[in-house]
Amino acid sequence: MARRKGAGAEKGTGTESGTGTGAVKKTGRPKGSKSGYTMSDKALAQRHTYSPIVQAARPYTGEDIDYNARQIQHILHIQEIASTVDKSDPVSLRNAFYQYLALCGQDGFKVGNLAAYSAMGVDKSVVYTWEKSTREEYRELARLVKTTCSLARESMVADQKINPVVGIFWQRNYDGLRNDTEQIQPADGGTGDDDDRATAQEYLKKYGDILKE
Repeated sequence: MARRKGAGAEKGTGTESGTGTGAVKKTGRPKGSKSGYTMSDKALAQRHTYSPIVQAARPYTGEDIDYNARQIQHILHIQEIASTVDKSDPVSLRNAFYQYLALCGQDGFKVGNLAAYSAMGVDKSVVYTWEKSTREEYRELARLVKTTCSLARESMVADQKINPVVGIFWQRNYDGLRNDTEQIQPADGGTGDDDDRATAQEYLKKYGDILKE
């Protein structure tokens, strides 16, 4: 009687043999992984903090309910500010923006472009027209709002107060930042290597004794 292929395979041998119901699938650690490696509690906490997937998958808690209530209240406060704005008056618009900043501190929410625009009763398309306006007060207002939000955003990213992925997304979309490098061509059309060597020699001459210690 012919013996079925893989019939004698033992479970847990790390090999794959046979087909169908009685097949033993390959087991063991992935290729290239280190045996006995365990992630520290700190690393696990950081992964949970900065992973949008993990955050979205965690159970809904009473803390979430409290946050949602505060968020809705914050949005209502923003709409209250917007209802008092005279959109034809740059001074009124500027005051609304300052009220929004104070509201973020009061309610404990982060500063954001869209919320700032909403507090002034406008949207990003209107702010874009301000940037191109012939009136200096509107151009200054657009610059004030976007620069202030950019500074707040940069600080939150640097201090790890927001998910880095979110921070990079914001900086690309609102601040125009890019992750490539810019090569500056010297005014004389050269490569700049001579200047770099001269600078290095000056540093060695000035700090050589310190570097030897």
